[in-house]
Amino acid sequence: MISSHMSAVFLICCLTVMSLCASCSEMETLHRYDVEMSRIGISLGLPVSETRAIDPDEMRISDINIFIFNEYGILEGKTYITGIKSVAGNVWEIDLVKNGTYSVYACANFGYSLNIDNIDDIRNIRYYLAYPDDYSIGMPMSGTLENTVVTGSGLVIPLERLMAKIKIKVDRSKLDPDVEFKIRSIQVEGCPRSVYPFRRNHISDPFDFFPSGFLRKDYETDILNTTYGDSVSGEVCLYMLENMQGDLLPGNKDETQKVLPENGGQRELCSYIEIKSEYLSDTHYSEAGKYLVYRFYPGNDPGNFDVRRNTEYNIRITPKNSGLNGTEWRIDKSGIGTFAKTMELSYSSLSFSYIGEKTVIRPYITPGNADNTRLYWDSTDKTVATVSGDGEVTATGEGKCSVVCYAADGSGCSAECSVTVTEAPYYMKIFPGNFIRCRKGDIIQVECDYFPPDTPFDIGLEELEYDKERGIYEYGISEDGKTVTLYTKERGSGLLYMETGYPLNQAEMILVVID
Repeated sequence: MISSHMSAVFLICCLTVMSLCASCSEMETLHRYDVEMSRIGISLGLPVSETRAIDPDEMRISDINIFIFNEYGILEGKTYITGIKSVAGNVWEIDLVKNGTYSVYACANFGYSLNIDNIDDIRNIRYYLAYPDDYSIGMPMSGTLENTVVTGSGLVIPLERLMAKIKIKVDRSKLDPDVEFKIRSIQVEGCPRSVYPFRRNHISDPFDFFPSGFLRKDYETDILNTTYGDSVSGEVCLYMLENMQGDLLPGNKDETQKVLPENGGQRELCSYIEIKSEYLSDTHYSEAGKYLVYRFYPGNDPGNFDVRRNTEYNIRITPKNSGLNGTEWRIDKSGIGTFAKTMELSYSSLSFSYIGEKTVIRPYITPGNADNTRLYWDSTDKTVATVSGDGEVTATGEGKCSVVCYAADGSGCSAECSVTVTEAPYYMKIFPGNFIRCRKGDIIQVECDYFPPDTPFDIGLEELEYDKERGIYEYGISEDGKTVTLYTKERGSGLLYMETGYPLNQAEMILVVID
């Protein structure tokens, strides 16, 4: 139970014989009989607090609905009491048949008056939370006495919270010395929206869960990151409505194997705890904006997935070794990166012979699963060469410099390539020349040689097509686009045009005369 002390104090609604308090509302009496009656008083012996929702006051009662049914299920009386500020003086009375048999139902902290007329309705009523941490008026509770004989000596209604309390600690004693992880949030996932006060609550529809349940984050998790002499942290508490899913792993005797199958439909109906942590070790780290995620199930034994009302679960999270492996919970490591250990580049040195020349450098990192490490590139002298974010080096001027690649994961891994730029003279030359004389039927090759070799180059197709239509020659262009072959057919003259772009920006005209 949530507290053995509370079972004696908090979980009791006392029905005693006493005088009516003038300040209290009377119980609405629906049926009377011409028999000996006993006046029964209802009082609450509960402390009240103004604690806010993030730390729910488990002792608080702000309002209560009470219903009394006779042995035939007929409603004898009901009341709704609000504005409870203290225990003293709160007494509600009703006349009942002495030695009669009654069933009494109580619902506390629902926040509204229940419209109930028969015993089946109260047994099947369902309570909905507006928010998973909406406890500003107190935690929802219920209590019942079934088929109880009224003797005039008073009755006791044991109230139960409709929620479970989950207490979490973290034990870091089994982690490797280099491992650090800081919990940023802890949350109930699969957190029910509703509960049946007077019957077992079993969520069967995934839509009856809050998208995100009871949550503690930021400063609220600081106590989980504070360890004491035994390397065990302080404690936080989470709360959720009952969700009784039962034994889903029958025969499971190993408490380190409480993991539901990936493809099972049961997984989406079970409530679990999710912890998000920033992680750091000598070999791994949590990437920016991402976390190491643990997900685990409460429950009473390795095969059971019940989260029972009015029950306290004490859970100690004990990650071992690197903290990245374990069979007792599901671990999401998609936000964890691997530190680079060594790095080599596809070039240790580069030589460029003209401004604008480009080459791509490829990095090779070990271990292999560090390939997704973000890289940072830089040049020691950008007037000689620049480098892009994907390792493309471009010559910008004569001289020497180094291009350096760094692993941006904080590991300190880097590698560099020395770069030399020697600017050669630019030129554009036509072979066999700018004036060509030949005879009909000859085959002539006209070639352009230029530097730098990756300078844009263009052959004037418009001029070639014009001379072809005139019937002077047919032509063909080589695969590299630098050579034109002319197949002369008739006497006459024609023009060829060849042009280079930046950095040459030069053009040549070639006159062809066919005799």
